Amino acid sequence: MTFGKRLWLTVVCGVLVMAGAGAVLKAPRASGALERMRVRAAQQHQAVQVMARALEAVRDERERRRLPIDLAVDPNRTGIIGDEFTPLTTSLGDVDAKRTSANPAFAQYLALYFQAAGLQRGDVVAVGASGSFPGLILATLCAARALELEPVVIYSVGSSMYGANLPGFTFVDMLARLREGGILPYRIAAVSPGGGQDGGSGVLFDEAGETLVAEARRTGLPMVQGATLADRIQWRLRAYDGVARGRPIRAFVNIGGASASFGDTPASLEVPNGLVSRWPAMPGSPTRGLIFEFAARGVPVIHLLHVRGLAKDWGLPYDPVPLPAVDPF
Repeated sequence: MTFGKRLWLTVVCGVLVMAGAGAVLKAPRASGALERMRVRAAQQHQAVQVMARALEAVRDERERRRLPIDLAVDPNRTGIIGDEFTPLTTSLGDVDAKRTSANPAFAQYLALYFQAAGLQRGDVVAVGASGSFPGLILATLCAARALELEPVVIYSVGSSMYGANLPGFTFVDMLARLREGGILPYRIAAVSPGGGQDGGSGVLFDEAGETLVAEARRTGLPMVQGATLADRIQWRLRAYDGVARGRPIRAFVNIGGASASFGDTPASLEVPNGLVSRWPAMPGSPTRGLIFEFAARGVPVIHLLHVRGLAKDWGLPYDPVPLPAVDPF
């Protein structure tokens, strides 16, 4: 079943449920609920369509730069699947998870998360992402575009295997191309090297971390500052608040396992996927990560890390070839 048919089925089922409750609901109230359902479905499908366009633009830009796409690694020719080992590779990673996260249908479910969190047009969303899952960053920004949200992105250059780990073609470069093409209007607020303690160390082929630091500097974007991981976490919080300019941050999205966002406490491993409704005990460590810092503020947190679990939760195919078709709405 293609995406459009599945979405229409969701809407139709909702209509039938409401029709059955007609004896209880007054007509104006039912009509309002139906309209909200229609708008939400339209936003979800728009997010998917934007992501499909974005993937085409990224692939075209990669080919324009003569960066070959290995069809054994990226059989769907998305263009956002990196190499196994590069100077930006910080850790192990499963290529099937990276391919799965390139499915434009993930943008629908990010829109659903935003809707479930009660976000409205113009709301500020803080996003902390490593380079490990460029597909999930795209899904998040495409959903934000469809709902007319204002994401504030702080990006860590380091990536696990097969992520956005090509020097000179990280997600910073992908987003710049999408902005130039009028697909996404967003800019990245700041970058960090990522890697160990968020300072660039621990790269598989560069323990000193000079490669990640150099790549972060190459972007020309503001650099996250701080001598320790705790300092860098607090720097990010101030940066998010600064860009928000006094407006409340309505949600935080963590993408990947960057230490500043994910934290380095055992409690981080217990945080569930998706829109988090059940939290482990709140750690008091200053390196507990942004997911806990925002949770302590009462801000809804969306945690995107375990792709197999996310796909299972939403009934999406794992590692599909070809990707499911995106049909007109």
